[in-house]
Amino acid sequence: MKKIHTTIFPMIRKFIIISLMGFSIFANAQTQTSKSSFTALVREENGDLNGDGLADKVTITMDTANVTRPLQLEIFFQQKDSKYKLVTSSTKLLTPQYHKDGKYAGNVIPDIEIDNGILKILTERNGNHSQHQFKFQSGNFELIHYFNVIWDGKNTTTETKFDLVTGNYSVESQQLGSDEVTVLEKKKIMVKPLPKLQGFVPFENQLY
Repeated sequence: MKKIHTTIFPMIRKFIIISLMGFSIFANAQTQTSKSSFTALVREENGDLNGDGLADKVTITMDTANVTRPLQLEIFFQQKDSKYKLVTSSTKLLTPQYHKDGKYAGNVIPDIEIDNGILKILTERNGNHSQHQFKFQSGNFELIHYFNVIWDGKNTTTETKFDLVTGNYSVESQQLGSDEVTVLEKKKIMVKPLPKLQGFVPFENQLY
């Protein structure tokens, strides 16, 4: 066993807060009656994403007329005249809230953050807490980091980290209440080209 610093417990606490907020916003979104696509705003975050010093905007909207309640993510760059320009969007990145049969899928509405020019998307899906990080480079938002935390419901958490820029991939486990971390897997995997946000579908493979 090797003792190292870990971010597992802060991430778990953060996702508990996000889950509570997500259910509250979801309940409000259900009251919308508009038949237009993606009219219910459920998330908004502002911050500089392209290094020009202007506060850009990222939104998540819901199509409340669709039985599955799909979600759309849009990214807007602020212009010098303070107006916003849509630069990319995706309806594949975020999982719908309902199945096609109308049953609730149990997915919490994702949270979004902008930190030092990095767009972070935090999701809870089927008990897995994940974070995908995208950076605007070469004219696109590209996936650069992926994190995933799973709790077995008892005493063990397992954390996966994948730095797509360096190729460093690791899986670690930790007992609750302990600082000891066990490295289960560690290897280098190079992904080229990096996945682009507009066509990215999370969890289509075992890596991210």
